[in-house]
Amino acid sequence: MRTSELAIWKRWRPQDAGRRRATTAVALNLLPATVAGAAFVLLTPTWSWQRPVFVVALGAIGAVAFLSEIRLKVAAPAYFDASIVLALLALAVAGPMAGLLVWAVPELIARLTVRRDPVITPGLVATLTSFALAVLAGDAVLRMADAPSTTAQAPALYTAGIAMYVFNFAFARLAFAPWYQGFSPGGLVRSEFLGQFPALLIMLLLAAITAASEPALGVLALAPLAVVVVTPQLVFAAMARARSVKRLRPWQATSLYAAAIADAMGLSRFERRVLGGAGTLLASWEGAPEPAEASSREALPPLSGLVALCVDERWDGEGRPFGIPASQTPVASRVLAVARAWSGLTARDTPEFSHEEAMLDLAARAGSELDPQVVETAARVVAEEGSFVREPDFQPRLHRLPLPRPVRRVGLPALAARLGA
Repeated sequence: MRTSELAIWKRWRPQDAGRRRATTAVALNLLPATVAGAAFVLLTPTWSWQRPVFVVALGAIGAVAFLSEIRLKVAAPAYFDASIVLALLALAVAGPMAGLLVWAVPELIARLTVRRDPVITPGLVATLTSFALAVLAGDAVLRMADAPSTTAQAPALYTAGIAMYVFNFAFARLAFAPWYQGFSPGGLVRSEFLGQFPALLIMLLLAAITAASEPALGVLALAPLAVVVVTPQLVFAAMARARSVKRLRPWQATSLYAAAIADAMGLSRFERRVLGGAGTLLASWEGAPEPAEASSREALPPLSGLVALCVDERWDGEGRPFGIPASQTPVASRVLAVARAWSGLTARDTPEFSHEEAMLDLAARAGSELDPQVVETAARVVAEEGSFVREPDFQPRLHRLPLPRPVRRVGLPALAARLGA
């Protein structure tokens, strides 16, 4: 085997695979690609030039969503995302070639523009093969339906979207992931195909409504779809631009961490107000000028002084000034103690550890100096918010979002995990 052929073989051969398994993997990767190419040549799918602005807008939505998404600290998206719906609409209004091009926009950006991925890989072949075969399957469904109007076409469009979903999954995941990534086929079906199927059905309904309104509204019909597709990525991308906690002085970081922990623990509004007042008072006692001025000007919430006074009590009862077990001190005091210890490791002019390093230090002090439950909550804050950002020293910000607490603390982290593979 010549050197060039050997290099190609190594690129397509799965890691640690025997010759028979490697040959099977390569065949399952290249044979469907050959079929897809031949099908496009023989069927010669056409491009309708009647709605070019609509098609370009679909591609732009896909590009914006992808560029926003790659700024997140998540793995590459799974085989399904909203681009399948954009491809379906392009297919419906301009034919299979338009659908294929719109669907391929994120892949082209990833490999040719931002260069996040190599240009030619087995994964690219599997992806483009799945796109091509899925678009042809969707086109076949629409041709068989031969609906006389866009309104009558809605059921066929829905069915075509499901067909595209099935073909995409079959060739981008089932024919690729078990061989090159080691996934179980059954696990893929359960976690990806069935797990994301409900979201697909909702998106297909929105696609049908968009297609039905397109003749009357033109490109404006895409507005609701654009909001649904782009908004989550834009929100997460904005969160990914979190500032470093190293910009904050320790008392500022303490206040920030205390608020985040209190929100994660579900403390009442009154407890959070007392906690904020205690943090201001504690900072003024420790010589911070701004909190000292604020505490002298404003009336602090009731019990703020007691909470601040008990911050130095230890969980094992060997603290001060009273020497009582911390389990008998106010919860706000225990939260403030963990927040202060956390800021003393990560804020400006401290060791400036990453949050993960700081959590290891706090965990070692839990059960003796610090409340174990509060330390565990602090670690949960880091884990939840770390799924949004790249920097290891981010400023927590979920607690500041003007959303219901279940959405902030449960819904958004779950959605971030869903966006990641």
